Amino acid sequence: MTTVFYNRAKKLQSNSRILCATPYYLEKFGTPEKIEDLQNHNCLVLKERNSPFGIWNLHDGKKEISLPISGRLSSNHGEIVLQWGLQGRGIVMRSLWDVQHLLEEGKLVQVLPRYTQKANVWAVYPTRLSHSAKLRVCVEFLENHLKCI
Repeated sequence: MTTVFYNRAKKLQSNSRILCATPYYLEKFGTPEKIEDLQNHNCLVLKERNSPFGIWNLHDGKKEISLPISGRLSSNHGEIVLQWGLQGRGIVMRSLWDVQHLLEEGKLVQVLPRYTQKANVWAVYPTRLSHSAKLRVCVEFLENHLKCI
């Protein structure tokens, strides 16, 4: 097996994950006013490959906060976690570009807007873009496509 080291990268799009819940959930269980309040809420946990289970790493513009959270539901599939959030089952952390339209429609409300998690989109590749026309065209396409989102 050959190991390929990916030592080139280009940021394609800035993005962040935000905390949100339905108006129903917030009306029933209250809106968290400080970060510590999340420990008293049902947080919908998304298990991702490289993140510890039950920990939300958030940034408030000044410092990084690792907050242990708990909830009755967890999944390794983001769409399922989002659907639970839309059903009013708890607070969810999702990419802004994934939930922007739901916020605009009033289906979700952002909570604790000061706290976010970076979720920038990067193209990572093993060689310089100038060495491969196919790779360069692909990265340029992705960059232009993501600007429309």
